[in-house]
Amino acid sequence: MAIFFCYVYLIVDGVIQVSGVATIYTAFYSQWEYMHWIIIGLLALAMIMVLLFVKPFKGMPQIPLLGIDWIGALLWSIFMMCFAFVCVYGVFYDWWDAVEIRGAVLLGLVCFAINLWRATFLHHPYISIPALTNRNVIRATLIYLVFFTLMATEHVFEHTYAATVLGFDETNLIDLNWYVFAGIIAGVVLTYFTFALRRWRYKTMTAIGFSLATVYLAYFYFMIDYGVEKEMLFIPLFFRGAASVIISIVFLTSIVQSGLHFFAFPQALTINGFTGAVMGATFGPAVIGEFLRHTMAKNVALLSAEFTNLNQAAVHMPFGELYGMLQVHALVVSMKEIYGWLLIVAITMLVIITLSYGPLRPAAFFPKWRTIRRMFKHAVRVQESRAATD
Repeated sequence: MAIFFCYVYLIVDGVIQVSGVATIYTAFYSQWEYMHWIIIGLLALAMIMVLLFVKPFKGMPQIPLLGIDWIGALLWSIFMMCFAFVCVYGVFYDWWDAVEIRGAVLLGLVCFAINLWRATFLHHPYISIPALTNRNVIRATLIYLVFFTLMATEHVFEHTYAATVLGFDETNLIDLNWYVFAGIIAGVVLTYFTFALRRWRYKTMTAIGFSLATVYLAYFYFMIDYGVEKEMLFIPLFFRGAASVIISIVFLTSIVQSGLHFFAFPQALTINGFTGAVMGATFGPAVIGEFLRHTMAKNVALLSAEFTNLNQAAVHMPFGELYGMLQVHALVVSMKEIYGWLLIVAITMLVIITLSYGPLRPAAFFPKWRTIRRMFKHAVRVQESRAATD
């Protein structure tokens, strides 16, 4: 599974970076509407490849959709939508002062409580209690939240810094994706040869991932300035891409080795998707964005004290230009301050990981497919016999 996840994240994270490059350059060299035709052509190519290269195989009878907790799926979806809504639109609605945010929080908590209550007595809940309380699942959830909060500057700072402070246009901005793509390739290759083949410990790989994240934050903290060249951003973006893919592969593999029954394993993967793609992707930017808002207000107040009538350089400048210069300077100072705080947190986490004890290695075993088919056939027969009896 560790080998398989290396291929999965290479394709998924790599395509995310390359798709942005394709979109911007299509709009730059022609018209942005042509991107729709490119997507249609790729989808058609994918369907043709499936028809040509995938052999039709029917190894077992059709399984009816029995025992699926559709109500649980709906409640979990509402909970995640409420969580994402609060994190994304919290600043827009001024957080707890808005009835929309309070209503979303209340609705999300009610759905979460109902899900936990239903999981205590349902035979096949959408997400079971053993999957929720599994030690590796809880550990992966906490690590994801901390790590992706540290990496949330990717969504909050990098585009604003490159476009507003450095003055990059769209093509130069999207060229930064190649640096991240190179880091993803390097991170996947490193994880493949060390973690998947040589079976390095989870602790070792986690320490490597947080070390790369620490270098990323330290580089921006010490090097952020007004005259940074595009090529100088290769090192931090390269390390960010490598760190993200290493942490994702390692902790997704840890869920495989969590000792869960095969029927509960997809539920653990669902939790991993919730925490990585929804909670981790929205919680971190919300926290860092709010931190930036308060830090900006403080620094604007402190820096504006120098712009008085006694400052001859400021007296003869137009108000708009003066205010814009103040905002840019406060933005750079605020970014540097927040990078410093995140660097302290990353170093603290790295020390905790280094001092902890972790003997586990990726050595999980899955049942063979014929065993899985036999288990499904038995489950269907039992379900049909119960339905016939009722």
